[in-house]
This record gives sequence, structure tokens and C-alpha cells, in this order.
Amino acid sequence: MKKIIFLPIEIKSRELIPKTLVSMFALKNNFSCFIGNKHGIFRATKHFSPGTYFYKSINHTDLNHIKKIKGLKNNYIVQDEEAGFTHSSIQDINKFITVRSSLKNVELIDKFFTWGKFDHQQWVKRYSKYSHKFKLLGSPRMDLWKKNIINKVYENELKKIRNKYGSKIVLIISSFISSKKDFLDYNRTDQYWFKFRSDKEKRIQLNQRKSDRAFFKNYIKMIDYISKKNPKINFIIRPHPSENILDWFKISKMFNKNVFVSNDYDASPWMQVSKFVIHNSSAAGLQTIGMNKKLITYKPSQFRYNRNFPNKFGILARNKEKISKIIKGNGNFFTSKSDIKKLKYRLYDLNSNKLIAEKLVKIINKIHKVKSNASLTKIFFLSFLYKFRDLFFEQFIKILRKKKRDDYSIRSSGEKIPGGIRKKELIQVFKAMNNFDKKVKIFQFCNNCFFVYKKN
Repeated sequence: MKKIIFLPIEIKSRELIPKTLVSMFALKNNFSCFIGNKHGIFRATKHFSPGTYFYKSINHTDLNHIKKIKGLKNNYIVQDEEAGFTHSSIQDINKFITVRSSLKNVELIDKFFTWGKFDHQQWVKRYSKYSHKFKLLGSPRMDLWKKNIINKVYENELKKIRNKYGSKIVLIISSFISSKKDFLDYNRTDQYWFKFRSDKEKRIQLNQRKSDRAFFKNYIKMIDYISKKNPKINFIIRPHPSENILDWFKISKMFNKNVFVSNDYDASPWMQVSKFVIHNSSAAGLQTIGMNKKLITYKPSQFRYNRNFPNKFGILARNKEKISKIIKGNGNFFTSKSDIKKLKYRLYDLNSNKLIAEKLVKIINKIHKVKSNASLTKIFFLSFLYKFRDLFFEQFIKILRKKKRDDYSIRSSGEKIPGGIRKKELIQVFKAMNNFDKKVKIFQFCNNCFFVYKKN
């Protein structure tokens, strides 16, 4: 059996296609891959380690998970998907590092890949003893900001979006606190996550949450206003993965018929087809600039913003009236050289012709030399057992959900991986990149988890 890379996916829209690109280059470098949700991948590690495990964080809550994966003699490599490069100041990025990591976890992992020089310097400074573990790389997600890649990989999605919503589209990015329940939940968990050292820090965070909640209500009013003023344009609201999309579906009932809520696909095809992108404090704003698309930063002066760096780009709108005017055609979207320089400092190799997914696999190839002792026979046999087990479990869950169908607050992993992960989605990426032939095999190992390999 060839060397194996394990590619767990937490949020489908964010990670599936970038990690499929990683699997594509892995095959070219004599690897096989398991790709799927965390549950399925963990099953694979139990049977087919050692390999290289590529995860999305080193939170202090990840310690037991890291120990389990490392206990199976795997390499453990990481890139934080929450994109700490969006923070405005050194103080903010260091607060982010405190929340998103621990010394024990850094000691255990093999490599940590940073997004750009800004976050790289601070990670290395914080963990100077282990500076050799941090590698300046960029992210495979940035590969999907390139126009030629977008048009290939998202060909079907682009067609579906245009067919459904037409050519006049404005994308609205949301990344706030969408309900009172979420506000209370955040307040309960902040103590645990942020490790406050004083009452002052608690008050600052609470005030920020209050501001976020108030701004969300303002955001709704803005959407209502601009949609009514521009009835011939379709407005697409894209909730953040941390938001409850059901909240947005409820809220959307008050809007005009030209307002839609969707978490389908990655953000890239939506940005590609949109005339404008509206945001506040979102990494999606930086992606919009990276894709050379028109960005509107909605930033009313009465609110506090904890991630101001993305708000430095695009055309600034302090009120809903300004946004409406911009949409009608009154706005200068020129991106200065200094802004591009700032962005490249945060996002390494932004305009490189070479894909970051390919560079990542080459690094993995250098650090991992051990082959798995797994066999295709064992994979196929265990797959049969897991498929039977998953089918029984799915029926059980359906019964439970039916009993609680009126409980609007129920949230499940289905929100993070809507529709599950399907074989055809992986094949689509391979075909789009002209890397699918008879030797490439994609086999379903268990529910939402696939084994990708190449026959000799």
C-alpha cells in the first residue's frame, strides 16, 4: 500500500474542494488519500495508520484528539481554517493565537502552515522554541481565488447560479450573531474559550458581543432597504458557517422576493458571478479583493468591530443609502498598489501561478516516509461493515428527528456538511483539472468518507 494522507473536513463549503485538490496532487506523488468528515476519517486512521493527518486547528480542546492520532504513529499537520490573518493588530492576532492554540498541542504536532508573513511572525514569536514547525505557505483555499481555477472547478455551480438568479447578483456576506439564543450561547462559552485574565477583559468581550448583535439588526435593515431600492437585482445572503441558517430563513420572510438565503457551494462561485460583494469584518472581503471583484465594506460608525483589517479594503459605505447608490453605479473600485501590498503581506503567494495544494503535498512528501500496511481487500471489507452500520444509524436518526421536527433550534452536522459528501463532487474536481483517468479510483469507505487512490 502507498503512503496515506488523511483529509478531514469540518465545513464542506469551505474545505471540500481545496482538500480534493490536495488529494489530486497527492496521487501524483505516490500517495493515497482518505477524504471526508471527521468521524469517517477517524475510522480510517484506526485501521490504516500510519499516515499524515491534515487538520484545521490546534485548539486546547483538540489535545485528546491529537494524542489519539499521534498515538497511531501518524504525522499531524495543521492549518488554522479560522484565518487569524484578518485581525487588525499584533495584540488581536496574539489574542487569536491564545484562543486557537496551546503549548502542549504545538509540542505534539509536526507542521503548522501559516497564511502569510503577518500571522507567521506572531506564531513563531509565540512558540519560538518550536519555530521549525511553522511553515510559511499560504492556503489551498487561495487556489480557488484564481479565475482560471474557478471557471474550471465550479463550471457546474456557475451555470446553476446564473440559471437560477440571472446575471444581476449582489452577494451579501454575513458573519454575526443571528439570534438571541446564539448571543446567550456565546456569552456562556466565551469564558472557556478566551481564558479571561480580568473582569475588564470580560466586559470588553461582552460589549463586543452586544455590538455584534446590534450590528446584525442594523444589517437586516440595510438589506431590506437596498433590496427595495433595487428590485431588478437579486440579493444573495450567505450566512457564516457559525450562524444558524434557520435563523436567516425566518428573517428572510420579511424581505422582498429578490432576497435569497443560501449556503450552497463555496464562496468562490458566488463572488465570481456577483456584480458586488457586501461585507463587514469578513475574510471573504479579502478574498473578494484577491479575486479582483468589487467589494463594498458596510461600516456604520456607531458600532465596534473586532476585525478591522478586512474593512480597510473596497469602497466604504457608512449607511444603507450609500450602498444603494454604489449598486446603481456610483462608486470607484480602484484597488491601490499599497492595498495589494498589504494583502500580500497577509496572504503568501497570493498571485502565484503554482497551486498551493501542490506545494503542500511536496512538503508532506518530505516529512512522511512510512507506508501504510493497509490493503485494498481490508478497505473494501471494512467499507461493507461500515456502510451497513451507517444505514442502520441513519434510520435511527430519522426517527428521532421526526419526533422533534417542530423544534426549530435543532442543529446538526448537516449544517456543516449539507447534502453530505458525494463521490460525484470529488470526480467533478478531478475532471475539471484534467486529472481523472481510468487509473484514478474514488471508493466510498463509509458515510461521507472516501478512499482516493491510483491503480498501478
